[in-house]
Amino acid sequence: MSLLKKSALLYPLGIGMAVYVATPGTCAKENEFPLHNGTMLAVSGSILDSLNSGGTDNAIHSFRYEGNPMIRYKHTADPATMVVGDTLWLFTGCDEPGNKEGYHMPNWCVFSTTDMIDWTEYPIPVYADDFKWNEAHVSFAGHPVKGPDGKYYFYSSTNWCGIGVAQADRPEGPYKDILGKPLLTSKDCVGTTHSWACIDPVVFIDDDGQPYIFWGNKRCYYARLNKNMKEIDGEIHPLDLKDFTEAPYVHKANGKYYLTYAAQWPEKIAYAMADSISGPWEYMGVISEVAGNSNTTHPAIVNFKGRDWFFSHIGGLGGGSGSRSVIIEPLYYNSDGTIRPIPASAAGASVEYSALDNNHNPIIPEFHADPEILYSEKTGRYYIYSTTDGTPGWGGHYFKVFSSDNLTDWTDGGIVLDLKGPQVAWSSGNAWAPSIIERKYSDGTYRYFLYYSGHSKDLNRKVIGVAIADDPAGPFYDYGAPIIVDSPVGHGQQIDVDVFQDPVSGKYFIYWGNGYMAGAELEDNMTSVKENTLTVMTPSGGTLSDYAYREAPYVFYRDGLYYFLWSVDDTGSSNYHIAYGTANSPLGPVDVAENCVILIQNLQQEIYGTGHCSVINIPGTDEWRIIYHRINRHFLTDNPGIHRQVCIDRLSFNPDGTIKKVQPTR
Repeated sequence: MSLLKKSALLYPLGIGMAVYVATPGTCAKENEFPLHNGTMLAVSGSILDSLNSGGTDNAIHSFRYEGNPMIRYKHTADPATMVVGDTLWLFTGCDEPGNKEGYHMPNWCVFSTTDMIDWTEYPIPVYADDFKWNEAHVSFAGHPVKGPDGKYYFYSSTNWCGIGVAQADRPEGPYKDILGKPLLTSKDCVGTTHSWACIDPVVFIDDDGQPYIFWGNKRCYYARLNKNMKEIDGEIHPLDLKDFTEAPYVHKANGKYYLTYAAQWPEKIAYAMADSISGPWEYMGVISEVAGNSNTTHPAIVNFKGRDWFFSHIGGLGGGSGSRSVIIEPLYYNSDGTIRPIPASAAGASVEYSALDNNHNPIIPEFHADPEILYSEKTGRYYIYSTTDGTPGWGGHYFKVFSSDNLTDWTDGGIVLDLKGPQVAWSSGNAWAPSIIERKYSDGTYRYFLYYSGHSKDLNRKVIGVAIADDPAGPFYDYGAPIIVDSPVGHGQQIDVDVFQDPVSGKYFIYWGNGYMAGAELEDNMTSVKENTLTVMTPSGGTLSDYAYREAPYVFYRDGLYYFLWSVDDTGSSNYHIAYGTANSPLGPVDVAENCVILIQNLQQEIYGTGHCSVINIPGTDEWRIIYHRINRHFLTDNPGIHRQVCIDRLSFNPDGTIKKVQPTR
C-alpha cells in the first residue's frame, strides 16, 4: 500500500468502528491497536479531509452504499425513515467535523434511495436556527412523516428548548417552522426535572389514519396528534419502559405494535410489544448491543419493498460519541413476531444488493440453465454450476463454473467437467443439471462432489454420475461409472439430481427424477446409494397451473422444516414454474403447501419460464436467495427450451414459515 500524506485504518471496536491515523512512512507497532476482531480497512487522506471539513457542500450528491458505515464522507446520527411511493427517505442529524466533545449538530440531512444501494443526498432540508425559538442552536433527533393533507412534516428536537414542527411540499424540503414555538417542552414531561427530557420525537400514523407522537429522555411519553399534524389532541401519557433512556421508535408489523428505544448507558437498543398503540407494552429484551465507541445509539425500523430494515448509529468513522455514523442492517422476525438480535456488521445491507438492484438479471452471460449454487466454507466464495445452453437437443456436453464474493459480480471459471472428454469415460454428452456439495473431513481437508446426469454410451439413455475435486473450481474427475441408472417407477428419466446434507442427522441424501421424484441416503463414500432407503416421494395430484410434478427436485432445511421445491410443466413452456411442499424428514412424505406456486412468469415484465432452481442461505443471516433459469424473451417462439438464462432473486418467508411468492426482477 502506497504511503499517503494522511493515512488511516478503520477497524471494528466491539461492534462499532474506530480510526487509527498512522504517521506517514511508519508502521503500527505490536500492541499499538486496542484488542479487536475483524478486518482493517484502509482510508485515504481525501476521506479524512472530507470528514474533517464536513464532507460535501450544500448540493445534491450521489453515492453508492458499500457496507457500514453507510455514509463515509460526513458524520451522521439519529436516523429516521419515511417511505413515499417507491422511494425510501432517510433523515439524519449531522455531527460537526473535528471530533468535538459533546453534540454539535447545526442541521439535519436528507437522503433517498429506490434500491438501498444507490443513494442521493439533497441540500440541507432544515437548520437548527430555522426554529427561531431554538436557543440551544442544535439539531437533535428528528422525524419526517407525510400528513393526511399530502404535506410533509418534520418534528425536530433541540435539546432543552423542546420539539418543533416544520412543513414542506416535497419530501426533501426545504422545511419551514409552522408554529413559531415548540409543540412540546419539558413542562409537558410530567415526572421529570432535567431540561433535556423533551427530545427524540417519532410520529406514527396508525391504520385508521390517527397520528401519534412519542418522545422522551429518561422517560417515554406519547400523545395523539390532531390530524392537522401541529397540535396535541388530548392527554399526554407517560410510559414505564424497562431501562428506557431515549430515542423511541414505533412501527407495526404482523398485527403487532413495536416500540424500540435506546436503553441503559452506554446505550443498547431494546424493544417492547403491544396489541394496541396505547399498550400495555411488554418488554421483550435487547436486540442490539452497545455501539462500539459511541455512548449513544438511535433505532429506526422500516419495511421497504417487502423487506425489513434496521437503522442505527455507531462511532464508525472515529471521534467517539460526538462523531457518529449511520449503519443499516437487515431485520428479521421470529415466527412468534419477536425480533431476532441484530449484530452490527461491516457488510450490513450490502447482502441485499442482488435482490433490490432491479437491473441485475440475468447474472451470467450467454445461455445457461439448471443453476446450482454453493457457498464454499473453504474459500468464502459463492459458486454457480450450470447446464451450458443454446445447443439444439440440449446437446451441451460440459459444465462451467462461475464464482463471486457478493452474489452480484460473477467471474467465469471455465469448464470444470467435459462429458465428451477423458474426465468421463462412460458418457457421450448431454451434460445436464449439476448439483454439488462441499464436505469437510475430520483432518480439515475438503472434497467436492459434483452430481450430474449424462448420456450413457452403453445404455443409450440418461443416467446419473458423480465427479470429485479438492477445490470448488475443479478440476473434477468422474468416479468411473454412473451411480444411478434405473428408474424406481419404471418410467421417466434419471436426471435433475440434487444433493443435500441433513443438518439434524449429518447424513447426506440424493434426490432426482423427471416424471417422478425419488430420494435416498448416500453411503459415506458419497458415490453410492443405500438401496434400502430409496423412497419415491412424487407429490400426487396437481395441474400444470399449480403443482403437477415434472422434474428438478431441490431440498433445503430451515427452522425445523424440510422444504421440497420442484418444477412444473415443460422447460420450453413460458408456464414452466416452481412449486413447493414441506416435510418433517429428509425423505418425506411431502405435504404440498396451500399457496404452493412460488415463482412463475410475469407477462408484464416479459419474464417467462421461471424454473429449475437452487437456493442459498447467506451465511450468518436468515437471508435467502433463489437461483433459477428463465427463457430469454427474444426466443419465446424460437426454440425457447434451449435459450435459457440464469437469474437470482430474494426468497422470503412468512412468520409461519411458509414461502412468500417470489417477485422476479429484471
